[in-house]
Amino acid sequence: MMLKVAKLGIAMAVLAVLIVPAAYAGVPDPTQSFYVPQIGSVTTPTEGTLAINQMIMCPNNDVTGLRSNNARLKVVVRASDGSPIANIPAADVCVMFNGGTPVQGFSGVGDDSIIANDQLNGPASGRNCPNVRCIPADAPTDASGTTYITFAGSTPGSPGVSTRDPLRKWGGWAGNLPVMVLGYAIQGRLTTGGVAGSYTAHVKNVDLAGGRSTLSNDPGEIVTSVDNNAISGAALSYKYFADYVNRNDTRVDSFDKNFWNGHTLLGGHRCNVGNAGPN
Repeated sequence: MMLKVAKLGIAMAVLAVLIVPAAYAGVPDPTQSFYVPQIGSVTTPTEGTLAINQMIMCPNNDVTGLRSNNARLKVVVRASDGSPIANIPAADVCVMFNGGTPVQGFSGVGDDSIIANDQLNGPASGRNCPNVRCIPADAPTDASGTTYITFAGSTPGSPGVSTRDPLRKWGGWAGNLPVMVLGYAIQGRLTTGGVAGSYTAHVKNVDLAGGRSTLSNDPGEIVTSVDNNAISGAALSYKYFADYVNRNDTRVDSFDKNFWNGHTLLGGHRCNVGNAGPN
């Protein structure tokens, strides 16, 4: 009898050893997992500064470069032992927004500088902006633990390839957008082989000012004279968020202003007006 009990104990111990690592293998390790800015094809991507230069949003999601160059984040999810974690649902891999600022009543783990809500910028405002809280991955993580978040919108069946999503629109700019996997915040790398923490996710925006209060004369998710004043001021004292063309050249000049001017058409691009049409 005692021999049987001993054998049972050994068997249970072996089973525990087999089960516990498997359970932990499904938990993302923030020190092992990471995201990287990319553009171009998935098979031969361009990473780093050249990729960051293409990440510019308009409140109507109509920036050609953002879409045609497949501006995205490559997300790699690994467990504490370095093994890849496959089959994480796309909805559990997110760039997180709060929807607005604390002054406007928005809070959470997402960025609180990006404006993406219909409470203040919905049909009553004439802008008809969607609520955006999570920019999800294009697909579940694959066998290597990899997926992509294309900023302009995903293409079904082709992770990492951009298709404009009319419900993926926002205003404002922030320097550190949280990237979450199953509730864990992971760090960015400028390149796949780069140093953890060497990049923070961000997308510039032609709606670069205003919309962060509850005042009726402070509209969000629209390109207005407020943004014109901001870009003019940025030309006098360099501001990274207004450096659209020849990005990272540490100056805001006529090239940047001309790029911005293209989004003042039809009374200013907003969630329901712009080159990409009414949707």
